[in-house]
Amino acid sequence: MSYCVYGIIDPRTDMIFYVGQTSRFEYRKAEHIEGTDQLSGFVIKQMRLNGFVPLFVVLETNKTETDSLSAEIFWIELLRGRGLEIVNAQAVGGYAARRERRDQLSATLDEMSQIKPARHGLRDLANGRSLRRNKPWTAAEVKRLKGMKRVNMSDESIADALQRTPAEIRKKAKSLKL
Repeated sequence: MSYCVYGIIDPRTDMIFYVGQTSRFEYRKAEHIEGTDQLSGFVIKQMRLNGFVPLFVVLETNKTETDSLSAEIFWIELLRGRGLEIVNAQAVGGYAARRERRDQLSATLDEMSQIKPARHGLRDLANGRSLRRNKPWTAAEVKRLKGMKRVNMSDESIADALQRTPAEIRKKAKSLKL
C-alpha cells in the first residue's frame, strides 16, 4: 500500500489552503468536495457558492503511513512558513482557536449565501464589471485587501481577486490608510 500527501488549492487565490495524507486519494477527494464541518469544508463550501471547485495536487508519495504523516507535518509547516494560510487543525492552534476560525468561516459562508445577484448582474458581468461592485465590504475582504496591499499587489490584481473595481480598491485602501 502507498500513501500520498496532497494539497487542496483554492482556485480563487491559486493557493494551497489544506494539506492532507491518505492511502485512498480518490475517496478523500470526494469527501472534501462534498464539504464537511471541518475548517477545510467551510472553505470548500464558500468556493462552491462562488461556482468553483477545489483543485487537488499530490505533493509526494510515501511507502508507509509514518512517513506520510511526517511528510504531511513537513508540508504544513513549510507552507505556513512561506505565508500561506493553512486551515489544517494542527496549523490553526488549539481548540479555542479552531472554534473561533470555524465561527469566522461559518459567518462568511452565511454572508455569501445571502448575496443575491442584482437584476442587472448578468449585464455587469457581460460588460466586464464585478458582481461585488458597490456592495458593502466584508471583514474577510478587508483582511484580504490588507494582506494583498502588504505584499504590494497591484490594484488591478487585487480587484480581480476580490471581485471589485480598481477604483473601489483604491478608495477602500485610502480609507484604511494603506
